Amino acid sequence: MTMSCAIPDFRGRLCRFVTAALAVIGMMSWGWVFASDWPMAGADPQHTMRSHAPVPHNPHIVWQTQLEGAVYAGPALVGDTVYIAGHDRQVWALSASSGKVRWKKQLGDVISTTPAVAGQTVVVGTKDGILSALDSRTGEIRWQLKTEKKIVSSPVIDRGVVYVGSNDLYLYAVKLDSGSLLWRYLTDGYRYSGIFCAPTLDSEKVYFGTKDGDFYALYRDNGGFVWRRDVGSSVYRAALLAGEHLYVSSYDRRVYALDRSSGTVMWRTSILDDWPMGTPVQVDGMLYVPSRSGIVYGINLSSGKIEWQDDIGVSVMHGFIVGSNQIGVIGTVNGDLFAFDLRQQRRLWQKTLPNAIKAPLALSNHGLVAVTEDGLVTLLR
Repeated sequence: MTMSCAIPDFRGRLCRFVTAALAVIGMMSWGWVFASDWPMAGADPQHTMRSHAPVPHNPHIVWQTQLEGAVYAGPALVGDTVYIAGHDRQVWALSASSGKVRWKKQLGDVISTTPAVAGQTVVVGTKDGILSALDSRTGEIRWQLKTEKKIVSSPVIDRGVVYVGSNDLYLYAVKLDSGSLLWRYLTDGYRYSGIFCAPTLDSEKVYFGTKDGDFYALYRDNGGFVWRRDVGSSVYRAALLAGEHLYVSSYDRRVYALDRSSGTVMWRTSILDDWPMGTPVQVDGMLYVPSRSGIVYGINLSSGKIEWQDDIGVSVMHGFIVGSNQIGVIGTVNGDLFAFDLRQQRRLWQKTLPNAIKAPLALSNHGLVAVTEDGLVTLLR
């Protein structure tokens, strides 16, 4: 159906209202609430690390909430709720408006995974190897699935299926509504290896790396093998899927560009005897990735050539998150937050929190959420 949106102001307002309502209904049918949500690690199944909300230009602290243990996993933001989990073995639901605790749920072991949220379900993995689905409104357990070793791979939810890796060397595909196993795929690897990164998805395949340095592509509907590529060393962070290529940070001190159809290495770039930390982000034909030493690199998307860098002087554990205004933010181990205008390749602002930031950041219309190592959750806007 087409609606003419011309001339009278009332008709224009009505048209905009109907268009917005249809968009919300469409999003709700997939279990989404707002376009600016950050419902899982990396923001989406492609790990774009992007929000439809802007990064604030001169942020101030709106609220802070102290959790009961260390936190190394990032938050998920859906609607007016922040979901976060930590080494206190608890999943927390906080009001995004006030920071007040809505509920908390004790699980069986330490949690190092970013929650994934779809509809009224929150999914997390724990170090006792259990994948748990909780009711997003109450925290009550809906189902659990046991793997043989710890889960440190953050789950990704898409089209009613949860994809997650375990240190038992399997990648799992699990039905979101029931927790029943659809398939699992056994990777090659030695007994102390495993899958540490969150998987990356397109419409047909799921992609992920292992501690052994192998990077896999499987068919997402049945777990069938597609291809495998050696990327030199351990993969601890999810790959970015952009266009026809995957961009992978490897512990061999390189960033790789892989063809997503064949796994062919299009280019590999060394970052000067340093380690890339985090999933690369793409802005205007460039990839941006910080390093453990604190150097931020800008890599040409087509050639793999390093064309820009900036040394912030302090170590970084995770990559940028990017707002709709193309501003990127990273957190550091001394508690600093740095914001960059990535289009103009310049620093914008710096804020300092009272402890190390070793968890990924998240961004929605409510603001920027950062969590320090001691479990202090901060919303800035």
